[in-house]
This record gives sequence, structure tokens and C-alpha cells, in this order.
Amino acid sequence: MFIKLLIWIFQFCLLIPKAYSFSTPKHDIAFYYKTHASVFLTNPNHRTTSYGIYVAGQTITIDIPASVDALSNILNWKVVNINKTRLMFVHNKKAQILINQQRINQMNYSGDLSDSIIAFGDNEALHVPTIFNPSLTAPVHKWNYLELLYFDDSNEKVSVKRSLPWLKDDDWKSIREWKMTDYIHFDNKLYLAIHRSISQADSQSVTQEMSIIRLCLDKGIELISSAVEVHFTRPEFNTNQITDLIFVFIFGSWGNETSHYQLHTTQLQPNNTQIYHIYYFRDIVSLFEETVNECASGSDNINSLRYHLRSEVGKCKTISYKSCSTKENIVPSRNVNNLTGEYTFHDLAGLTPSIHKIQFVTLSYPHFKRTILMQKKLLILTSFCEYYSLFTLKQCLKPKQIIWNWRFVSFQGDFYINKHPFGFNYVGKKTYENYFIPIEMCSHLKTCTQCIMYGLYFDCIWSNSMCTRGDQPKNKATLTVDHCFKISKISPLIFNSSLPTILTIEFDQSLNFTASQEQLVIQAGDNHCTNITMNGPFIICSMHLTKSGQFKIDVSLRNDRYADTSIISAVSNDEVHIFVPDSEYDFTFIVIFILFLLMILVIISFILIVHTKCNNEYLNRFKKFSRTRKANRFIGAQSAITRVRSKILSSTMNTLTDSTVTNAPSSKQVSRWSSMRSVPDHLYLSKQLYSSRLK
Repeated sequence: MFIKLLIWIFQFCLLIPKAYSFSTPKHDIAFYYKTHASVFLTNPNHRTTSYGIYVAGQTITIDIPASVDALSNILNWKVVNINKTRLMFVHNKKAQILINQQRINQMNYSGDLSDSIIAFGDNEALHVPTIFNPSLTAPVHKWNYLELLYFDDSNEKVSVKRSLPWLKDDDWKSIREWKMTDYIHFDNKLYLAIHRSISQADSQSVTQEMSIIRLCLDKGIELISSAVEVHFTRPEFNTNQITDLIFVFIFGSWGNETSHYQLHTTQLQPNNTQIYHIYYFRDIVSLFEETVNECASGSDNINSLRYHLRSEVGKCKTISYKSCSTKENIVPSRNVNNLTGEYTFHDLAGLTPSIHKIQFVTLSYPHFKRTILMQKKLLILTSFCEYYSLFTLKQCLKPKQIIWNWRFVSFQGDFYINKHPFGFNYVGKKTYENYFIPIEMCSHLKTCTQCIMYGLYFDCIWSNSMCTRGDQPKNKATLTVDHCFKISKISPLIFNSSLPTILTIEFDQSLNFTASQEQLVIQAGDNHCTNITMNGPFIICSMHLTKSGQFKIDVSLRNDRYADTSIISAVSNDEVHIFVPDSEYDFTFIVIFILFLLMILVIISFILIVHTKCNNEYLNRFKKFSRTRKANRFIGAQSAITRVRSKILSSTMNTLTDSTVTNAPSSKQVSRWSSMRSVPDHLYLSKQLYSSRLK
């Protein structure tokens, strides 16, 4: 029994990090900063029933018969898992599940779901409810500003795990509109673009604002508690109607280095003309850190979001500063009117009038491509342009220049970004015909290393010193090993602890790579080479000897930032002979074993201390009870034992206060999250809210 307890404690310690944090996904290059779509066509040029599903960096292929749903509907699914037999998604404001790729069932959820769904994997997703309440009427059900949802594929129901609720019961008197229009993500941060309209307290005036909310993905299930926001308004918001709002992040060099983070809008002016307006920031990453830090210091310049929405002031509490932790300061909110730049395209080469929808694709290193789609209500007026600078569009194309039979295309439809092959799909609303417009991904890759590492996924090949697209089947091993560079010579060929461990590798050419982006890994079996220096076609490094044997030298280039990059390598023809004495060979294992024993001793000591303390307390109680019994017998007193039923008071965690982020784990998830670190006192279980969600 005691050994089982030790095993349980050891497993508990191992599970703490896993239970607490989402695994921050590695996204594909095309979706690195924004997941443009959950569903795409695997063969858009020859339409089949094969679809690709992309969720949090993972991709699967699934067959969905045409009888299940229409093409345009399927491409609009917001998918939250990758289980082919029980695929869950949100569409038409409802949570649904595709059973065995044949039929769709409705999932149980009280209320409507907007299309503002961001999937994290593991059946969890962030939901930003869309609120439209222009007449300021009391809603039937309270809505939340943010929600973390769990999709249960076994019971076919959706529950709220965490949420950012109302500050007070009459929040509905202040919020006319609240809508997430777009988002971006990179590293372990998620940024939400929010457009909202706030009714001023005791006034008929309405303020339109743009807001950016940052969440930290490494907070796991508690990511809503890490929320912090910045907001701004502009005089034109008082007169113009904002018809579209998207996030744009510019990678690489840029004409205006203060405008890498941008919000692109289309606005309808009172005279019914449309303008394309851009708002930009120098660096939102440091802006959010400054906001959290100022609030932690008790600054009066930072408000609380839920107070701000009510036109009230919520003072920040002085706490210790820690990145991604706001503690008692729930969603610090900062006005950045004076930190936002802007630029207006009044005409934009005749492209701005009658814009129906804008989509922006920006690619990181080494592509550095920026493509903007301005979809018009009439297909023939739609434009695809390269976004060269804040003020310049180039190489704009019309559909008639891309689709050879454009005259026969339905003029009413929508464009969808297709993940692989990469490009735009145009799908007619009634005919469901689709036309694929590819985005060039090969010609701008200038070296063999770039072409294969970053282009192989997009069917690029290196031929005649050029990177071009090839449709023929490819042997990945042939294109990634000894293809871009080869090892000509290695020396020495024998390594042991008594000899120098410097390895020299000669290649057939100088390695061409970017050290800030790619990692160079040199190894001989489990023996790795460190302290790497390069001199033309030569590499010199120190071999760290850990395992004896005969090994070939493997030199590889890799980029672990993206999920769809290829590892390219070269392998030597000669083998090196490595001799490691047993004492050195076993040293690592001995250290690990000793550390493990020390950990076990610490755990045992802790258990013994607790066990001894409990026994002492029990023994003292027993002695006291024995002495009392003896005294009673001596004087002949008789005592009647009366049973008293005591009420068990329920937890009084019913009242929402200023420092409240509601938490409501489902019964299925209790075991999963029970091993996470303790939640701060101000975050509590809202059982009533959870119960109402399940009804």
C-alpha cells in the first residue's frame, strides 16, 4: 500500500505541467500567425470529397460525402478536434458533430455560438460571444465576454470551463455591440481584435472602440485569467460605420519600421463612400508588458476592462509583477489613443469602393510574402494584390486574368484560403462550383536549402539552380539527404577520452543558412558535437563522447518553429570509432539514479512527518478521552450520548465580485485538471453557472 502511494505521488508530480498548460502548437508556415481556415480542399483543381482538417498545428485528411453537407458549408466549419469518427465543429451558431463521416448530430449547448472560435486541441476552444444589443434590453441569459469551452464528443455536449462574466447584473445597459473580428497568434501569445460599442453611463452618447486583448497560452486552462487589453477610439468612429476589421502582422524588413502590427479596416462614410483605413503600432508585445507592469504598481493610468465597459473606474491593486499573471487585477485595460498611428487609402487605385470582404495572407521567413484579397460584390471587380508598403499595392490581378473561363463563373460566391495546395478557393453560393487560384511559393526561394526546407511541403524542387514547383510524386529521402550539400571528408576517425575530441568536417560547398532561423545539428549516433565554428566549406566542433561504437557523421539543418518544414542533412561515407570508458559511459545514469533516490527520500520523509504528526494528534485525543472515561467511572457519573445532526453549509461562492473569473470544470475533466497548480483565491468555481450551462 505504501509503495502504491509513492507511485501515485510520483505520477502526480509528473502530470502537473501537462495538466496545467496547453501544448503550444507548432503551426505551419502559412498559418503561423493566423489559422485562416479549419477545412480545405486537398485537390481543388479536380474536386473530390477529400478534405483536409487543420486544428492547432495538426493536419488530417478525411472523406466527407457530398450528401452530408454542401461544399460552402463544410469550408465554413470551425473544427475543434481531429477525431475522424467523431469530428466536432461549430457552424450556423450551433455545436455539431460528424459521426463516422456520414451524418451530423447537434450537440447539447444552452445558447448560440458565434463563429469566433479558436481551437486549442484536446477538445478545447476559446469562444468570444458576439453581442448585438442596440436597444439595450435585458437578455434572457447572461452572456460572457470570453469563454473557454470543452467539447465532449462522448456525451455530445459543450460546457463552459472558464469565463469572463459580467461585473454587475446590469452590464447589459452599457454594451451595445461586442464582436471579435480577427486574431493573430505567435510564440505562446494570442491576440484578439475586438470591435465594440459602449453606451456612456447617464448619457445617450455611444463610443465605438477597437480593442486588442492578449492571452497567454502557456497558462493553460487559466488563460482567461491572464487577459490584458489595450483600446483606442478615433473621431471618425463617431460618423463612420466599420464594415470590416482584420489583424495584419508584417514579417521581415518594412518601409515603416514602426508599423509591423496593423489593424486594417473598411469604413463606410456618411456620404455612402468607402475608405480603407489602417491603424498601426510600433510593438504591441512590449505595450502589453508595460500595461501589466504599470497596473501591478498601482498606477492610476490603468483601468479594469469590466469597469471601463461601464464607464467607471476600477483602481489597480499593487501586487508583485509577473509576466502573464494579473492576479487580483482582472483584465487591466489601457487607453492607447496617443500610441496609434494611422493612414487612410481614400481611393487605393480605385479598389476601395464596394469592398465586400478583405483577406490578408502574410508569410514569415524566408517567404516574406504579403498578399491582400479585396473581394467585391461582383467577382470580376475583385483584386489580388501584393502589399509592398504601407502606401503601395503592386501586381494587382483580376479574376479574369487568373481564371481562364471566368465568363462562366457564378458572380456570387466567397473566397476561402486553402492550406494545401496553398491559395484561394472561389466557391459559388448556389452552384457550389469552385475555382482555385494558387499563391506562388517556390520562385522566391533562392537557395537549395531554402527550397527544400521550406518549399518541399508546397511541392517545390531545386533544379538547374532554381526553385520551381513540380507536380510529380517526390521521394522525400532523396531530396532531403545529400541533396543540397554533401560531406567530402571527416577527421579524425578515432575518438577516445585520452585523445583530442575536435572534429573537422569538409563539405563540397559552403553551407548557406541563416543562423538566427535554422539550427545546425552534428552528431555521431548519440554523441553530439558542440562549439561549432565555420570557415568556408569547413566546420570544426568538439565531440561530446557519451556512447561507444562506430557511427557515421550526420549533419542536419532544421527549423523547429514550423510544423511543415523539412530537415535536410548530409551523411558521411566514413565512420568514426568512439571509445568511452564504462565509468564515463555510466556516469549520467548514476547521477540520474542518485537524484531519483534523493527525491524518493524527500517524499518518504515528508510522508513520515505528516504520518507521525497525525498519530500524535490521535494519541493525544485518545489519552484525553481515556482519562475522561476513568474519571466518570470513578465518580459514578452517567452520561447520555445525544446524536446531533449538523447541517453542512454549502459553499457560498455564488456572488460575482470585481475580481472574478468563473471556473467550471466538468466532472469528466476534474481528474485531468485536479493536478494543476492551485488557482488564486479570487478565481473560484461557479457551480451555479456551470449547472445552468448543462441544462
